[in-house]
Amino acid sequence: MVAANEKVADLLRRYATTLQLEGVDRFKIKAYRRAADNIAASDADVAKLARSPAGLESIPGVGKAISAKVRDIVKTGTLPQLERASAKLPPELLELAEKPQLDPARVKRVYKKLQIKSLRELRERLDSGEIRSVLGSRIEFHIRQGLDERPRMLHWAVRDLVTNFSKFVKELPGISRIAVTGSHRRAKDTIGDVNYLVVAKNIPAVAKRIANFPGVLSYKRLGKDQAIYRLSVGQHVTLRFTTEKEWGLSQLLSTGSSAHIDELKQALRSRHKTLSIKSLGTKAKTEAEIYRLAGLQLIEPHLREGRGEIEAAANNTLPTLIELANIRGDLHMHTTASDGANTILEMAEAAHKKGYEYIAIADHSQSLKITNGLSPKRLLQQCRVIDKVNVKLKGGITVLKSAEVDILEDGKLDYPASVLKELDLTICSIHSKFALDKQTQTERLMRAMDNRYCNIIGHATGRLLLRREGYEIDFERLVRHAIDCGCYFEINANPNRLDLSDEHARIAKDKGVKLAINTDAHSIRELDFMPAGINQAKRSWLEAKEVLNTFMLKQLTAALSRT
Repeated sequence: MVAANEKVADLLRRYATTLQLEGVDRFKIKAYRRAADNIAASDADVAKLARSPAGLESIPGVGKAISAKVRDIVKTGTLPQLERASAKLPPELLELAEKPQLDPARVKRVYKKLQIKSLRELRERLDSGEIRSVLGSRIEFHIRQGLDERPRMLHWAVRDLVTNFSKFVKELPGISRIAVTGSHRRAKDTIGDVNYLVVAKNIPAVAKRIANFPGVLSYKRLGKDQAIYRLSVGQHVTLRFTTEKEWGLSQLLSTGSSAHIDELKQALRSRHKTLSIKSLGTKAKTEAEIYRLAGLQLIEPHLREGRGEIEAAANNTLPTLIELANIRGDLHMHTTASDGANTILEMAEAAHKKGYEYIAIADHSQSLKITNGLSPKRLLQQCRVIDKVNVKLKGGITVLKSAEVDILEDGKLDYPASVLKELDLTICSIHSKFALDKQTQTERLMRAMDNRYCNIIGHATGRLLLRREGYEIDFERLVRHAIDCGCYFEINANPNRLDLSDEHARIAKDKGVKLAINTDAHSIRELDFMPAGINQAKRSWLEAKEVLNTFMLKQLTAALSRT
């Protein structure tokens, strides 16, 4: 991450927000945000690229119009179009540009509907319950997320930040060790602050140097061993300084969770020890030594949530967690036939490069018009295309015939049995009528599961992280029904979904229901979402034997059979 790049990206994002408040075409807004993201992620210095006629256009998404604006920013440090656009906006709307997690267009409608004049008034109406009663729980959820002074972010979305920040700090003089900790290390689906543990000489000087990281707006020291940095993207980075002899103890405490630490303290107390350097002595150097002193197996960070892991570690019964290398295939992806970006052959070849033995093409079904869902005729034609692709692939990888079949409001599937029987498997999902009550929604899913051609329930709660809460369902009832009828559930690895949650996936595991980890990829690039699903599976205590797409193809076919 280059300092000039972050400055340019910040101004382009703010300009996109003002355009959205003005009601400009959404494709133009999207173009500026995409360019901002690509500039921020680029290793090339935009200030240097701006010196050559077409240098900036080497960055994806940066064309002639955006290049001209980038040159203005590099030259003057400002963006005149942003200043002019901001001057036209009412003060109450301009405030929204300072809250990057808010959707300006959506909140603008709230302002008009309720005659709100400021962010302060927006907060007051939120706290009074008026926004929920007038505009519903989804709008309330979005606004609460957006107004958070320490906004949460997707675990997946901070990957570049974590990589770039670590690299920046490692290269500073006086730094001997650094590691990410906190909820990011535990791989929670969303995280608050990004937490780091650092060993350094001359802590005041090092803390000041770190403030030169691109995108840092401000920082402050918290006592002698902590510092917090506020970034332009709205994120906060918290550093805790420690010593080599206390590394393991500090790493444990900084990683958490608080529930896990409390239970670990109890385990140590039973052996007349405390979680302190005075009590642990040289054992404080590594986490493994501390766990051993407590009479426990080493507990992986993914499991440290106070959900029985201490007891399991004491009994030597911790699971052998699934790894990415265990995955043999991906059972949910889309192609150009519906709303994907790549063909069947392109997806298959990309999956083959990942070492997969099989994939399932699961384009949308006919009721989902917005995604160009396949009619029965088109789906059967696609099956014939898959046969030809399999011949062309010569056994290097097998493409399975599937579909993401809509579950209709009455629980029926979106294709008749005469079509469904031609498929190797189905992913059955809800894409409409989210507002049904808990019992009705649960029974809708159960009726779908009763269909002998329903194999896997896709993204079962319909949630979109930080954007939409899932619809209400009685998941334990669904799990019991899945056992009765031979259905499975999906952990959708799309980082915006990660649905099932780790809590729900753990329930399924504990009842003996296997799951699939699928990317729901709509492009070759999105096949790379699989590690996000693996993280979710680890947090759910899943072993490879409990995940369908770790099976060999013959085993998978047998497991999916409901005859």
